[in-house]
Amino acid sequence: MAIKIVEFHCVSPAAGAGAEQSLPLVYFDMIWLHSPPAETLYFYHTKYSESYFLETIVPMLIKSLSIALKYYLPLASNIIFPLTSATMPVARYADGDSLPLTIATSDADFPKLTANHSKTTHEFRQFVPQMPTAVYSSDNIKFKAATIQVTLFPNEGICVGVTDHHAISDGASLFSFLRTWASIHQSNCAGEYSVLDPFYGRDSVQESDKLSAFVWEQVKTSGPSFTRTISSPSHKVRSTFILSDGEMKKLKNGMSTFVAICAHIWSCLATSAAAAGEVVQDDVQEYLTSPVDCRRRLNPPLPENYFGNCLVFLRARCSHGRLKGDGGFLAAADAIAAAVKEAGQGILEGFKRKPESFSEWKSRNRVIPISGSPRLDPCARITDGEERLSMNVCIQIMMERLIFAREETVE
Repeated sequence: MAIKIVEFHCVSPAAGAGAEQSLPLVYFDMIWLHSPPAETLYFYHTKYSESYFLETIVPMLIKSLSIALKYYLPLASNIIFPLTSATMPVARYADGDSLPLTIATSDADFPKLTANHSKTTHEFRQFVPQMPTAVYSSDNIKFKAATIQVTLFPNEGICVGVTDHHAISDGASLFSFLRTWASIHQSNCAGEYSVLDPFYGRDSVQESDKLSAFVWEQVKTSGPSFTRTISSPSHKVRSTFILSDGEMKKLKNGMSTFVAICAHIWSCLATSAAAAGEVVQDDVQEYLTSPVDCRRRLNPPLPENYFGNCLVFLRARCSHGRLKGDGGFLAAADAIAAAVKEAGQGILEGFKRKPESFSEWKSRNRVIPISGSPRLDPCARITDGEERLSMNVCIQIMMERLIFAREETVE
């Protein structure tokens, strides 16, 4: 299973983008500076030969990406992490900056990679683009905001891999960019495409100056994380589990789809712990956490097209014994529903304690992190209308035993 790098491009925003943009990172962004880049893979069925892909599809992908970046300059920018001055981090775009794009081919088994059965996680590493090396100076650390890799499986499909630093954007902002790129590509770059102009107004973020200054004091003492070191352990696998509409109706029983799915997964994982070789006492606390978009919950609310991060975290807890018992599903649902309600109230209350709280949660042994959303759909047609496959996950849970991914659209 080999991969071959065919081309490498530095894609700059199209003409008309402007010569410079400096976008401050606010407190919602800075809490992610110590997190490694986010990595996402999308698989699409195609029947492209290598020659057609390289001669016809790739030039259009590059051109459409350049046009999309004209609207989304931060993704072509460098993140500047100051070391000595009193300034705070910014995403700075200057004339000539670009987004790295790698074009590759692979002889890997495409049907196997996109099937629902379990696959070892290391099989996917080669399709994930790697961030360029950061640049150090006496004044700052400068590193790229994002990079993309498109891999062709001749006459089988393609994989679009995106690596982006979470400090530049949350999922809603990233997928808005991907939808724009897809729309431009579909139009053959002819100008008849849909763009939701991103809103960059940092002054509109509630209590931005005060909380940003506070969070910067907490995070500036250690440098940012801009690479991910992967050991590819053999015991980690990735699988897709599909729930039918009928199964969902049985689970929901008046509760939201999100609560029902998460409760089902959480209780099933607790029930299966013993069979997986885990010894967990009944009184041990289990935790489930998930980011929540709070654009509409701020005062004043931010528009849906706000570009950046605007997330708080719900945090649910329940004992292992309750989760694995006969009423485990309902116990999990109650805990998650309560956490959802709490996350939606007093968004900024106690925010000064959240960096420490988040670190404390990450240090716990039995935490189920939820990522992704059914509303984050980057559009299936980056590749001339071909079918999108499994790695556009709606809900993803990363654990040593499995990754759960649900493909169907949820309410």
